[in-house]
Amino acid sequence: MMEWPVSALTASEKYTLITDCVVPRPIAWVSSVDVLGKVNIAPFSYFNIVSSDPLIVSLSVNRRIADNGCCEQKDTALNLLSGGDCVIHIPSHDHAPAVHATGSSTPPSDAQIDALGLQFCAAQAVKTPRIQNCAVALEGRLLQNIEVGNPVVADLILVEIVHIFAADDLMHNGHVHPEPYSINAMKRP
Repeated sequence: MMEWPVSALTASEKYTLITDCVVPRPIAWVSSVDVLGKVNIAPFSYFNIVSSDPLIVSLSVNRRIADNGCCEQKDTALNLLSGGDCVIHIPSHDHAPAVHATGSSTPPSDAQIDALGLQFCAAQAVKTPRIQNCAVALEGRLLQNIEVGNPVVADLILVEIVHIFAADDLMHNGHVHPEPYSINAMKRP
């Protein structure tokens, strides 16, 4: 049996070990809007259900290290904290290349979003648009932000879901069945 005292691990080793152990992790693809109205889209594997009544999910947004060595919030956290809402998509297998492309440390530009073939449409209950061809979308409003660490290294954001969209072809016997459609059903390499 292998054992690892966490205090002896590097940051990279901690990341690898915890992401190897906590599986499967669902992938959320989150759209948000900045103060100028520009849409941002980013994937998150630190995403899950918190409660069903009220319907709350969590997003953990790790902060990035700035050139000055300080941790700064990423665009999704900034947008949620300033705008108050987002749309959380459950991506399909077909979206995998676009999900990967939007996962870089810099937000995709409008041209990159267009090149990825992403088209947005109006959401029903929030101002942030949803991805038109995503079969599952959860429209949500910011409930709470919890700064994690000292110094702060992540934002644990609680989002209350206020509207759910699911494509008709995912409905079976009154239930949403996104698998095997969902990228979350894909096997790890």
